Amino acid sequence: MFESFTNYFIPNTKESAQIYRSKIGIFQGWVSILVNSVLFGLKLTIGIMVGAVSVIADAVHTLSDVISSGAIIWGFKQAEKPADVEHPYGHGRAEYIATLIIAILLCVAGIEFIEASIERIRNPQLVSPAWWMIVLLLVTITLKEITARYAEFLSAKIASGTLHADAWHHRTDAISSLLVVCALIAGKYGYPAVDGWAGLGVALFLIYTGIEIAKDAVDDLIGKPPTSEEVETIRQIVMNVDGVLGAHDITIHSYGHDKFASVHVEIDASETTAAAHDISEEVEGQLEKALGVEPTVHMDPVQPGNPLVQDIQSFLNQNWEEDERITDIHDIRVVETENHQVILFGINVKVGLSQNKIVACCQSMENDLKDKFHGFEINIKVSPLHRF
Repeated sequence: MFESFTNYFIPNTKESAQIYRSKIGIFQGWVSILVNSVLFGLKLTIGIMVGAVSVIADAVHTLSDVISSGAIIWGFKQAEKPADVEHPYGHGRAEYIATLIIAILLCVAGIEFIEASIERIRNPQLVSPAWWMIVLLLVTITLKEITARYAEFLSAKIASGTLHADAWHHRTDAISSLLVVCALIAGKYGYPAVDGWAGLGVALFLIYTGIEIAKDAVDDLIGKPPTSEEVETIRQIVMNVDGVLGAHDITIHSYGHDKFASVHVEIDASETTAAAHDISEEVEGQLEKALGVEPTVHMDPVQPGNPLVQDIQSFLNQNWEEDERITDIHDIRVVETENHQVILFGINVKVGLSQNKIVACCQSMENDLKDKFHGFEINIKVSPLHRF
């Protein structure tokens, strides 16, 4: 049903995925504004008629949905703007700002209604709504849950954290309305203080939801690590290119829907400069075609045919591959001159490993290699945490 409804208003034509994504986000914003505007009017009218603070608080919660939906529309309109001189990476992170605005509005509304609810608990007022009002509020709960599920459907369709946040905004409104219905029924049977407690519950629900949504938005703005699936997908694509011997130090960062990736690619040091360039071009082309990312490739020449390199590789695999502190060993090279004999390689360490443990790990590896390969200096490069 949701698919047919969406296709009727937003048909998926041959336009770019980014334009289609923006249209979906903006459409959901307007659907939310329409639904919430109607529900706000109904709840506010009922709240004023019966003098129930919980109903009025719930109406304001719904009004915040209207405002946040406007923020969603703004966010998607900003995100679809092309890159310019002042914003060379585009405007994709405007979507995260819209999500943060939603979270702030939720928290502000919650804090204000804590005060009103406590006052109602201290000075309860008898509320006696008509049954038709209670039934009407139950209908609004159903409409809000349908809207929430539709927002979740669109969120999955275009992979949008903003629409996922909007879905939970609708769902918290439905849950708070359910608390309000319980309070009104209790009021009809002579328990007026329940109205204040229900209002307090709604307010706390608002604040909790706002904090959770804000955490996700801030993480996106600051920069989250890629998933292991994203990293492994890139690694497999790179490894399938002819001439590639290894892939490591993969970095992914996002600007909304746009993603940028960099990867270190190992190739045989005997390859010519032209051949190395062709391999890097092929890697970039495959990544862009398969994932739509903007890739940057760093070439690392290695010596797979060098017997000493093979011995070092075998030794490290046998003695260090299972070490829980290390996630990858790569780019093994040997420099042998009259003045220097150096074994060089890089490692990736487990996320969260302290600096002291990293130093201890490198020192142990260095001592282990010196015992095996006498006379060699050991140079271990630890990759930054944003590389995988």
